[in-house]
Amino acid sequence: MDGWIRARVPGTVLATLADRGLVPDPYFGLNNLQIPDAGEVGVGQYTYWFRTRLDVPKTAGRHNGRVFLDLRGVNYKADVYLNGSRITPEPLTGMFLRRKLDVTGAVRPGGENVLAVLVTPPDPPGDPRSGVGEFEPAGTSCQGGDQLIGRSVTAQVTAGWDFWQPVRDRNTGLWDRVSLNFTGPVVFASDPKITTEIAWRGSLATRAVVSVTASARNTAATAFPAQLQVRIGKRTVKGDPVTVGAGETKVLTAAVTVDDPQLWWPHGYGTPHLYPVTVDLLGEGRQSQTYRADIGIRELSSAVDPTTTGRKFTVNKTPVFIRGGAWVTADALLRLSARNYDDQVRLHQQANLNLIRVWGGSITERPEFYQACDKYGVLVWQEFWVTADCTAGSSNPADRQLFLDSARDAVRMLRNHPSLCLWVGGNEGPPPGDLDSRLSALVQAEDGTRPYVSYSTDPDAGLGTGGQFSDGPYGILYPFQFFDGTWTEHRTSTGAPQPFTPETGSVGTPVAETIRAIMSKADAEDFPKVTQATWPPNKAWNFHLWIPFFAGDSTTKDQLVLYQQPATLDEFCEQAQAAQYQQYKAMFEGRNAAMWRWYTGGVIWRSAPGWTGLRGQLYDWHLEQTGGYWGVRKAGEPLHPQLDLSNLAVAVVNNTRQDSKPTHLTITVVGPDGRVIEDKTRQQDIGSVPAAGQQTVTSLADVLTPNAFQLVKLQLRDRRGRLVADNTDWLYNAPGPQPDLAYAPLRNLARSHVTAHATRGGSSEGTVEIVLRNHSDVIAFHVRIQLVGARSGKRVTPFFLTDNYLTLLPGESRTVQGHFHENLHEQTELLISGWNASLEDSGHIPIRQG
Repeated sequence: MDGWIRARVPGTVLATLADRGLVPDPYFGLNNLQIPDAGEVGVGQYTYWFRTRLDVPKTAGRHNGRVFLDLRGVNYKADVYLNGSRITPEPLTGMFLRRKLDVTGAVRPGGENVLAVLVTPPDPPGDPRSGVGEFEPAGTSCQGGDQLIGRSVTAQVTAGWDFWQPVRDRNTGLWDRVSLNFTGPVVFASDPKITTEIAWRGSLATRAVVSVTASARNTAATAFPAQLQVRIGKRTVKGDPVTVGAGETKVLTAAVTVDDPQLWWPHGYGTPHLYPVTVDLLGEGRQSQTYRADIGIRELSSAVDPTTTGRKFTVNKTPVFIRGGAWVTADALLRLSARNYDDQVRLHQQANLNLIRVWGGSITERPEFYQACDKYGVLVWQEFWVTADCTAGSSNPADRQLFLDSARDAVRMLRNHPSLCLWVGGNEGPPPGDLDSRLSALVQAEDGTRPYVSYSTDPDAGLGTGGQFSDGPYGILYPFQFFDGTWTEHRTSTGAPQPFTPETGSVGTPVAETIRAIMSKADAEDFPKVTQATWPPNKAWNFHLWIPFFAGDSTTKDQLVLYQQPATLDEFCEQAQAAQYQQYKAMFEGRNAAMWRWYTGGVIWRSAPGWTGLRGQLYDWHLEQTGGYWGVRKAGEPLHPQLDLSNLAVAVVNNTRQDSKPTHLTITVVGPDGRVIEDKTRQQDIGSVPAAGQQTVTSLADVLTPNAFQLVKLQLRDRRGRLVADNTDWLYNAPGPQPDLAYAPLRNLARSHVTAHATRGGSSEGTVEIVLRNHSDVIAFHVRIQLVGARSGKRVTPFFLTDNYLTLLPGESRTVQGHFHENLHEQTELLISGWNASLEDSGHIPIRQG
């Protein structure tokens, strides 16, 4: 490659090479194997110069003003030059430490400036082969390869993991924003700290005091007074002036009182209200630098619950039952954007998840991620960059001071986000040596408003059961096991299941359209034949780390072939979505059933993909939701009727902070022919269900036919007859595991005639109202809604729906709302399909103007 390449900044070397077609797309098929790996060929392969020209205004630096070069993310070492002058005497080191370089003396105001940065990968980069030759196949461990990646303060996942293939350049580059900033002579020495203190009258917040503390540094040669000016809404308050000597740094404060504050709540418990705050740093009465943030007024704590021994989170004096997802960055190549962050966090919120665990083997996400979590009311559990897999006997990381400096900077960057709820030292093991105690002290000093926990499975913190390793399991299970507690072998001292699990994993097979988009047609159609005898699947499926729907006949027999042996990729993926819907719904419903009795919550491994993998995800790389996503959303809806698959008890779960209003429950039983069994229909009035609780209302043990396949539909309606919630289960009513082909009747249903109408809404975002109706005397099973281009037929993602994979009773009508980003290139239409649904025009439904 001669000459310069147009770089992607923010971005990485590999992202630029892939964007420019200089290496094959590492996300497709086996292409990643064709790209040289830094661990094999050396770090020189991915050592690059980044160069750009800058125009600097004539006024830069006047009146003792300063010019700063802000590097918000460099990985891993960087030499910085401006106009030929080296800015720092030594290379900048570390992936997570933001740099604010004073370049006032090097810039040329009013003229062209040349910035050049030489970036080098972490060294040693680690060898992902881990001594086995070819990269590890699915089902085996490749946790950071040879673990040498852990010597650096960087993302350990880049050397490969059992869910992620190695990132060949180890994410080398200017992976976050690069900017020039112009200030007056007095500057913030670090991010201001904003805290809130609430005055309560019972459960009512009557007043809040918003306090701002900031360190101010005087870069001028003379002393002068400095003060803070804080604006919240229409209120502006100035702190007391403090004289700051030449070269000195002093602490400034200011406080604003907010009467009758609107509180920030996690999703499902209230509105996550945000207050825009502007903090001006004044020098001699003139604005010198400004800091802006959206803050939430809320009171947050977490501690070990004495009843369950699990960790219990409380917000605004209200216990929050945690439904969380583990997050391993938005993109393996760090092609990060505010819109993608917003889309992915929104998907979590709309799946009724209220917490994201940012895993320690990855990165500290960019501020835009946390802003999205603030906006959508999703709590954040933030880990530092340690995993027990890569500590190499406590010798990693090599530079402990760099680690602590980076941690301090991360705390300062994130501490004003209301979504942040917990600091965790590392994944599945504490930070080695004295790092643990030093991190704890650092978090207390720099934040002091949130607890610090040593590691993700710390039993003393209510995140484990006392065993060395209390994560998992990671494979598919029988759905009833999530209700009777046999899903985990870990037990508390009382014999109850583990009360809070930081990782419970499972399958995550995408839809057929996605499979075809990430590998060749030949590989896609050569789908796994889903028997233990034919494991593993072909190399492309194996490379993208697909895991099966069985865990050995003695543990879990194949849940996908309970429907039938699939003959095509479409059947394979269709049955996978049904199995995942059932699996993930039961995973969360089982916790619902023993809320506050056995459990305080749990986190699934993983919710977000970050790469074109085929395991442990609720949506895929293209942001297309799996069936499991819709099962999770269903289980977490505000008022939820559910069937206990271990004992056939029917309960109503209240996932809000207020007692529910009375409702009416209809229980409909459907036979193997897809027709309603009228004499088994039950109706029952439901009184108020307590906030964040559940109550059992009846049992179907004497209603369902033994040793037979049935579906059960539960429908909650309010006093006006409006549908509040519904839920569908299918099961073979026999104790223990389902027999072979237990769900085969679903593949032999008579055709159902379904109509669909779509009407365009009037919001700035694309909005559509979809009305589905089943006109037949048999159910319509797993009706799926997609958005596609009217001419191209290509999927439009993400498509945010209020429901999907619906099962419609005979004569039932359902209304679904959809939202999408406007497509400026072509009109869109809906594509409706279902296992036995017959629709006109092959399911292509035009969207009519409302």
